[in-house]
Amino acid sequence: MALQVFLAATLRKYLPGYDAGTGHSMELPEGAVVRDVARKLDIPPEEIKIVMVNGVGARLDTPLGGDERVALFPPVGGG
Repeated sequence: MALQVFLAATLRKYLPGYDAGTGHSMELPEGAVVRDVARKLDIPPEEIKIVMVNGVGARLDTPLGGDERVALFPPVGGG
């Protein structure tokens, strides 16, 4: 199944040449969950704090059906 993946901030280092404007197209097998996106991109799950699927909050174990937009965000610090 096809997905469009968007990475924020420090997670972009895991995908050299990543284009924030278009994201990254990828294919996963049927039955995949968000954690499989992270695994395929070699992003350690502990570096992901927020997950969005089609603009709605999700979790790493959220099932994917294909044609979704998956956005991954790291923890953000600030002051």
